[in-house]
Amino acid sequence: MDSRFWWQILLIFAMASTRALSQSTDARGFLTIDCGMEPGSSYVDPFTNISYVSDAGFIDTGVNHNTFVAYVGEFWTPGLNTLRAFPNGTRNCYTIRSPAVARGSKYLLRAWFFYGNYDGRLGQQLSFDLHLGVNYWAGVDVLNAESSNWRETITMATAGYFSVCLVNTGKGTPFISEIDLRPLKDSLYPAANEWRSLLLGNRWNLGVQSGNGRSRYPDDPIDRVWDLLNSTPRKWNDVSTNSIVRNLPQDSFEVPSVVMQTAVTPINSSSLVIPWNPLPGYVNQFFLILHVSEILDLSGTNQSRQFNIYVNGLLWLPEIVIPPYLYSGFVYSLVPLPSFPTYNISLQALGNSTLPPILNAFELYMTMSNTSVPSDAGDVDAMTAIKERYQIQRNWMGDPCSPSAFVWDGINCTHNLSNSPRVTALSLSSSGLTGEITKSFASLSALQHLNLSYNNLTGPIPDDLANLSSLKLLDLTGNQLNGSVPLNLLEMSQNGSLTLRLDDNPHLCYNDSSCNVISTPVILKVFICFSATGNLHIDSKNC
Repeated sequence: MDSRFWWQILLIFAMASTRALSQSTDARGFLTIDCGMEPGSSYVDPFTNISYVSDAGFIDTGVNHNTFVAYVGEFWTPGLNTLRAFPNGTRNCYTIRSPAVARGSKYLLRAWFFYGNYDGRLGQQLSFDLHLGVNYWAGVDVLNAESSNWRETITMATAGYFSVCLVNTGKGTPFISEIDLRPLKDSLYPAANEWRSLLLGNRWNLGVQSGNGRSRYPDDPIDRVWDLLNSTPRKWNDVSTNSIVRNLPQDSFEVPSVVMQTAVTPINSSSLVIPWNPLPGYVNQFFLILHVSEILDLSGTNQSRQFNIYVNGLLWLPEIVIPPYLYSGFVYSLVPLPSFPTYNISLQALGNSTLPPILNAFELYMTMSNTSVPSDAGDVDAMTAIKERYQIQRNWMGDPCSPSAFVWDGINCTHNLSNSPRVTALSLSSSGLTGEITKSFASLSALQHLNLSYNNLTGPIPDDLANLSSLKLLDLTGNQLNGSVPLNLLEMSQNGSLTLRLDDNPHLCYNDSSCNVISTPVILKVFICFSATGNLHIDSKNC
C-alpha cells in the first residue's frame, strides 16, 4: 500500500505558522456567499475578517428567509442568520464562476445548513440532497431547529465553474445558508485530483479542553473547520504545549499550530484506538490522515516515543513512527483503506518505547461518487451563453444533460457510458426571444433539431448554422428575420438533408436579387421663384 509518513526535518530557517488575520480574505481568494442576504449587500465578520457577499449573483431562483428570531444567536459563522429556500423545481443550482474559480485548480468547498424554524414547521420531516455538478455530494437531514451542519469537499475544478445544486427528494423544501470557497495549493491533499473529489467525514482536533470551541480561520489560513473530540469517554490524556508547532513548505496538509499544539495519549495503555462505523449509502472508500507531533522535549532524557499503525489488526505503515519535536508530521495514503464493515485504527507503542503513542489531529475522507458524466464542455458553454443572451427563466441550472433525470426543459440529449452527453435537440418555440439569433447555437455541434419558431427574432440568419453537419430541422417560423437566407442552408434544404421552415418572416428573401428592400421616402426640396416680370419657375437648388 502506498502509505507515506512525512516527518519534518528541523531547519533553523523554518518559518513559524502565524495567524492570518492581517491579510484580507479577498486577497487570499476566499469567496463566502451569504445565502438569502439582500441583493447587493456585503459585510465583513469582525471576528474572523471574512468578507461575505449576497448570493443574488449566483442564482436566480428561490426565496430569501431569515431564521426565526428565537433561534438566532451568536453564530460562529454569521451567514447562518439567513437562508434561501427552494419551494419550486426539483433541482436548483448555484453557479460559481471566474474569477473565483480557475479550471485545473484545487479548492475546499463547503455548504452550510441552519434551519432555525424559518417556516414555522418545526417537527416535520425535512431532508434533501446536495449535488456538486452532476454528482451526488451528500444528503442533508434536518433533525432540529438549533443545530447547524455543513458538508465539505476538497475538489478540483475540471471546468471554469462549480455548480452547487439542491435537489428536492419529496421530503420537504431544500434550503441553504452559506457557501464557502477556499483556494488550495495544488500540493495540498494529494489524494484529491481531477478524477477524485474527497468528502469530509470528520476533522478532529484532539486534546482540546471542553468549551474552547472549534477552530477555523484565521487560526487556520485555509479556513478548515476543526471540531473537538472529547477525550474523557475514550480514556485519553489531554496534553498540550504553548510552543509553536511549525510547518515546512513541502507540507502536504499545513495543519495550523493551534491544532498541533494539543494532542492525546492513552491512559494506562500502550495503544490508542480510533473506531468508526461507515455510514450507509456512502462509497466505501476511506482516506485517513493522521497528524502527529512530539510536543514534549525528550532531548537529554532516556525517554522515547515510537509506534506502529494498524488498520483492523493489519499493519498499515511499514515504517516506525517517531513524531518530530514541534514539527507537524502526518501519515496518509494515496489509495483508500481496505474495505471493512467497521474500522479500528490502532496506534501501538513498540516494546522499547517508554512513552505511549500520541495523536494531535486526524481527518477522515470518503470518495465522492462520480457515476454521472458531465455534458460536453462546448455544449455547456453554448447553452450557458444562450441562457444569458436571452435571459431564459426555466429550470436551466447545473449541467444541461446530466444527470438524465434533470435534463433542461426544451432540450434532448444523447447518453452513453463511453462519451459525454450531447445536446441533440433544442426547442425554444414561443419563448419570448428577442434580438438577433446568437451564433452560440452554431456551437452545439451535435445539434439535429433547432426550433426557434414564434418569437420576435430579428436580423439575418447566421451563416454559421450551416456548419452544423448533423442538423436535420431548422424551424424559424413566425419571427421578424430579414436579409438573404444563407446559400448553404438553401442547398441543404434542396438536397433533402435539412427541413427548413421560414414561413411568416415577411422581410426574408431567398437570394440577393429578390430581397424585398423596404423603400425609404425621398424628400425633395424645391424653390418656387417669381421673376421681376412676374413669371414663375421651379428650381431644385435656389431661385
